Amino acid sequence: MRQDEPDLQKLETAIGHQFSQQSLLSEALTHSTYAYEHRYDGVISNERLEFLGDAVLDLAISDELFRQQQMYDEGFMTKTRALVVCESTLASLARQLEIGDMLYLGKGEATTFGKTKPSNLSNTMEALFGAVYLDAGFEKARQVILNLLSGAMHDALDGSLMFDYKSKLLEYAQSMNNIGPLRFTILDEQGPVHEKQYTAGVLQHDRLIGRGTGANKKEAEQQAAKVALEFLKNKNP
Repeated sequence: MRQDEPDLQKLETAIGHQFSQQSLLSEALTHSTYAYEHRYDGVISNERLEFLGDAVLDLAISDELFRQQQMYDEGFMTKTRALVVCESTLASLARQLEIGDMLYLGKGEATTFGKTKPSNLSNTMEALFGAVYLDAGFEKARQVILNLLSGAMHDALDGSLMFDYKSKLLEYAQSMNNIGPLRFTILDEQGPVHEKQYTAGVLQHDRLIGRGTGANKKEAEQQAAKVALEFLKNKNP
């Protein structure tokens, strides 16, 4: 498909599945912009695989949560699944697999940092899951998904994985021209060492636009980022 053909065998080894239909793997890595530029060559984008992979991913994670010995209630399972399958979690996994360097991107997308965009990375992971499903069936896709996302699942179940409002806030700020740089700071620490409560803030030009508390600095910053994101979106509808 292109001169700088990526090492797809390396990716197959990393995910634990060797494709019998290599065209599915190539399709999973093909961004819509590349497909459009090569539309007369019959190149297909990964959007259909992404649609399918999203459903396969949801089912695999839902099934795993349902089978846990703790018999979690519906609300907890819904929240936990959302954390595991969210864009930031999938994009992080894609970075670990170096998916960005393997993407087939259109010229414009490639020059605007397309290989690092969280949306491109997470969409490609879903497409990859869809490709595994079509190549080898649901059971194999489930194994691949659970192996790759076991760490995220563990963190979500024990409460150490939370929605990445901090990344969302910074991405939103970069997409707007009138927000300027944002800075996180710890405003306060209270309580004994084993039960500390942290208060974090988000500053825009030294003006506090978000405040949050948590049992650790990371949690406090995430809560502050959530407040700041809501503030900026209301200000810039």
